[in-house]
Amino acid sequence: MSAFNIWITEKCNLCCSYCYEGIKRNIAMDDEVIEKTISFIQEHMERGKSNMINFHGGEPLLALDGIEKIMVKCGKFGRFGYSLTTNGTVMNDRVIDVLKKNNVYVSLSIDGTEKVHDINRKKHDGTGSYVYAIGALEALMEEKIDVRIRMTVTPDTVERLYESVTSIASMNVKTIVGMIDLYDNRWTDELFDTLQEQLIMIYTALDENDTTEFSFYSDIKQKLKKGLCDGGVTNFNIAADGNIYPCSCMVNDAEHIIGSVFSGIDNRLLDKYMVYYDRRNTTCDGCRNEYTCLSMRCKYTNKSLTGDYLTASPMICKLEHIMHGIRVKNNA
Repeated sequence: MSAFNIWITEKCNLCCSYCYEGIKRNIAMDDEVIEKTISFIQEHMERGKSNMINFHGGEPLLALDGIEKIMVKCGKFGRFGYSLTTNGTVMNDRVIDVLKKNNVYVSLSIDGTEKVHDINRKKHDGTGSYVYAIGALEALMEEKIDVRIRMTVTPDTVERLYESVTSIASMNVKTIVGMIDLYDNRWTDELFDTLQEQLIMIYTALDENDTTEFSFYSDIKQKLKKGLCDGGVTNFNIAADGNIYPCSCMVNDAEHIIGSVFSGIDNRLLDKYMVYYDRRNTTCDGCRNEYTCLSMRCKYTNKSLTGDYLTASPMICKLEHIMHGIRVKNNA
C-alpha cells in the first residue's frame, strides 16, 4: 500500500500555540497543482491494492472543493481509503455529505475538557475553539462517520490528562489518540512523572470501558520491531505548492525536498537521505528499546529534534521508557 499525505492548504482559522506547521503561508493547492498531484498518485500508487490518501493543512476543510476533486478523480482509476485531520471549526451539511459519501475517516483535534482545550487551541481573536470542536464531534457521530480524537498533551495540560481523556470517553468516542508535544522545551523530569501517573490512571480506568480505545505515543499492548522508513518510497508528503518530502515533519523544509508533482521524485535527492534509514543511532547502544523505538525508525524525527539523523531525542528516550514501564505493569 502506498500512502499520499496531501497538505491541501496552509491556510488555517486557528492559531494553536503548539502547531507543528509553524508560520503558514497563505496558500492552497491551485487547480494545476491538484491535477499534477492526481497524476503523481496515479503513477506511484500500488496497483491491485487499496492505497491511502490523507488530507492535512492548515485546516484542510477550508479547501473542500480541492479535496472532493482529488477523491472523485482518484476513485476512477484506483481503490483508495481517505482520512482527514481537522480542527472541527468548518462543519456544515456539505462537509458532512462529502465526508460521508467518500467514507472519509476523520481525525478530530480535541485536547480534552473545554478549559484544557482552549489553553492552546484558540481562534485568531484569542477566544477558544472547544465549542466548535465538540459541535463537530456530535455532528460526525450523529451521521455515523468514523472519527477518532487526536489529543495533544503539553506541559500546560499534562496534569489534567486523565480528566481530559475520561471526559471525551464519556461521549462514547471509539478511539482517542494522545500525542505529546515533542517540540516544547519546558518538559521536566517532574512533568514526565506526572505524565506517567496520569497514563496509568487512564489505562486502568479504560480497561473496564469496552467503548473507548485509548493509545498514547505508542501502543502499550504490543511492542513490535520497527521496520525501515518508507518515506519517498511508498509514503509521500505533498505540500500545497507541489513539492514532495519524505516525512511529515519535514514538509516545507527546503533542505528535504525530494521532488515535486511536476517533475517527479529526484532519486539522487532521495538517496541522499535513504543512507540513514537502516543505520543504527549513535546514542542507542545497549538500550533494550533500540529496535522498537521511534528514534530508530524515524531518522527525520531525530533530525528535527536534535539536528542529527542518528542522535535520538532525550524526550523520546524518556517516553519510550515510560511506555515500557506501563506495558510491563499492565502485563504483570
